[in-house]
Amino acid sequence: MLWKIRTELADRPGALAELAARCGADDINILHLEVFAAEAGAIDELVVSTGVGWTAEALSALVAEAGCGRTTVRPCQADVLHDAPTRYLRAVLRLIDDPVSVDDELGALQGFDEYTPAEWARADVLVELAGRLAERFEPQDGPRPGSGVPELRTATVDDAEAVVAMHERCSYESRTRRYHVPMPKLTARTARHLSAPAGGVSIVACVDDAVIGMATAAPWEELGSTTMELAVLVEDGWQGQGLGLRLLREVVAEARALGADRVVCMVQPENHAMLRTLERLRMRSRVVRDGDSLMVSVALSDRSLSHAVDHPPVPYRLRRATPSHRPEPTRSAGQPAREYPLAAVSALQPNPGRAGAADRDGADRGGRP
Repeated sequence: MLWKIRTELADRPGALAELAARCGADDINILHLEVFAAEAGAIDELVVSTGVGWTAEALSALVAEAGCGRTTVRPCQADVLHDAPTRYLRAVLRLIDDPVSVDDELGALQGFDEYTPAEWARADVLVELAGRLAERFEPQDGPRPGSGVPELRTATVDDAEAVVAMHERCSYESRTRRYHVPMPKLTARTARHLSAPAGGVSIVACVDDAVIGMATAAPWEELGSTTMELAVLVEDGWQGQGLGLRLLREVVAEARALGADRVVCMVQPENHAMLRTLERLRMRSRVVRDGDSLMVSVALSDRSLSHAVDHPPVPYRLRRATPSHRPEPTRSAGQPAREYPLAAVSALQPNPGRAGAADRDGADRGGRP
């Protein structure tokens, strides 16, 4: 049987030889070895062949006897014996045909929950590559008012009518990704609230007299007085042009100017486009699974990500996104909060239904600024 073992070797000469000797004493054959550099020292990944009767627990104990720590053991298939460059190149070939399969590809290539710095770099490149391929091959549907270069500015209540018109041009899926609930109709009252949120700010993208995109930052009191929630909507005909990233950068800068030291965005796990857009901010971020959603926190100051990851659940109020007469559901506590890196967060959970319009959200499709 084949096993993949990832372990942190003791920081001393001969540590790897000691592990190899320990494996040899139990007739365990080391078939493949890859070494990753890390801040704490070397992390070795081995593929070993064992006889019948070996378990992950027994192999972990054997590795510990050789002086190694932080060990993870998993069964694997023979394809892991191919050299790493070949496996990544084959993944690129598959992404050319199916860009949104990047989550499955990363899951197969990495294989462990914790990534080394080298694996982060590889994942980041694959995610960016998949985003660019998706932009190239996925057509943009829907009306597209105007043809000039969008101009960004701070929104006011006077933009409410144009915001309602943009909302009506957006697809059902884009609206649902933005508001997390079906939003067939945006009232003028809610549009005024979104255009000039109390204590926050909205940025609109305009072509001629039409609003074609909007990003909002509004205080989220339950997470602290210096935390703001972000949300972005770009109408379908203008998605894939990097507009979501431009809006996001502008609204983050305005939120910082208003005194926020952290911005938070609730994202559905299958919303790969929004996750790629947030990643392209190139800012320190933390991702925590919270019930059925991902909470992406972006640091605006040195202390803003120092809070505990396993925070108690707070009500996710939709009052900034939905009319006031709608009920305000509470986020489920779900499993214990778990932190993930943003660069490859789409690999957290395979989405069998992602084919087709999986990247239809109200944000940018991972485009360039």
